[in-house]
Amino acid sequence: MNNPNNPIFPYLPHDIPLPLPTGGMDAIVVPVFHILLVVSFLVHIIFINVLLGSSVLSVINNWIGHLKNDKNYDKVAYLLTTPVTISENMGALWGVAPLLIVSVMYTAFFYSASVMNSPQWLHIIWGNVVAFLISYLYKFSWHKLENHKALHITIGAIAAILFLSLPPVFMSTVQLYITPSTWTPNTHFWDVVSRPDVLFRLAHFYLGAFAVNGMFMLLYGVYKKSKGQDLEAANILIRQGKAWFLVPTVLNLFVGTLAFFQFPNYGIENFYSKGFEIFIIIAVISILGAIAILLKEFFNDNISPKHAYMAAGLLLVTLISMGITRHGMRISLLEPAIAQMQKQTQEYLAAAEKDYKEAKTKPSGISVAEAANLSEGEKLIAKNGCTACHAVDTKIVGPAFKEIAKKGYTPDRIVKLIYQPEPSNWPGYTPMPPMPNVPKDEAEKIAKWITELK
Repeated sequence: MNNPNNPIFPYLPHDIPLPLPTGGMDAIVVPVFHILLVVSFLVHIIFINVLLGSSVLSVINNWIGHLKNDKNYDKVAYLLTTPVTISENMGALWGVAPLLIVSVMYTAFFYSASVMNSPQWLHIIWGNVVAFLISYLYKFSWHKLENHKALHITIGAIAAILFLSLPPVFMSTVQLYITPSTWTPNTHFWDVVSRPDVLFRLAHFYLGAFAVNGMFMLLYGVYKKSKGQDLEAANILIRQGKAWFLVPTVLNLFVGTLAFFQFPNYGIENFYSKGFEIFIIIAVISILGAIAILLKEFFNDNISPKHAYMAAGLLLVTLISMGITRHGMRISLLEPAIAQMQKQTQEYLAAAEKDYKEAKTKPSGISVAEAANLSEGEKLIAKNGCTACHAVDTKIVGPAFKEIAKKGYTPDRIVKLIYQPEPSNWPGYTPMPPMPNVPKDEAEKIAKWITELK
């Protein structure tokens, strides 16, 4: 077992010895990569949070409206289909950037985790495609299925369930690639997704998704009210938005703490040593401010836009801080693994280069010890590939070297024949190709060795 305070990564792959595509400007471009990774992921995850929350709450409000025969809830459900269809497209679009940046910066780790989590990792593709199509069916069949609510709600529920099934696949792959100390020869998706660290992070994510969507519903309701549109539906959006923000957020203060301490100890220690904990403090202070504002306005359907925007602004500060915190933990976990991987790769490349140079100086198929007992001529014919067609005293493709020696050629004549063979001298044999790559001094030594054969 690995000592968590002294990380050992027994199953690290070799690094790919290629530089990052920075054009030689690592000091400038690498920090830009880090910034783009955090920013693009934040935009992506905000859309995904709205997608998950709105898809579920649209179905819930559709069902409540059907049970109560209340058109206002039905209107809320319909209004929430618009952010679903927008967010699923924008979420997928903005998800490409962090995926590509991670693939470039943490190639060996990300692709190793993807392989270990296959084929379930492919659910990200087909699950998204099917969920997209069903969510569009749910939205655009709204009026046609108005008198078939059970069928319509079922369609929406299937889309919501499919959307909710994607985060476990994504989270297990992410958690796996940033914790290479947990890799084993038998690691697979079901093993990873049932780990405590993944389960706590999933709970943290789902709660956060509904909290962010709650804030979106609040802002959506405030906007509708300011325009004088769908006032009753706007009140429902405001009430539900405050509740869906507050309850998951308070729970997440505890779940998030538990999720943090599920990371390996070496990652947590490295995280604190780099000072990333300041962003946790900022996030907590900001979210407590947002909670205080909405608790004060909890029973007020006429919450002022100013207070709603203040709460949303504080939530945005929290999301930015948590995005930096997330990236800080990734850096802290992978830094020692990257150092070990690079060290092992350099050792491997040095050993491979040594073996290559050694192989070039000895005949193929024999050991170094055996090669040490060969004459210089035998070593040179092996080095220059002569033994592919000739042996000392056995016919292979061409005549044996002893047979060539019987011809009585002078060393100079043999050197000339190495560079310009004369097939007519050896009828019945496959013509020898010219050997221009044999160095002149080595050709002379080979020729001298042939003439001395008995």
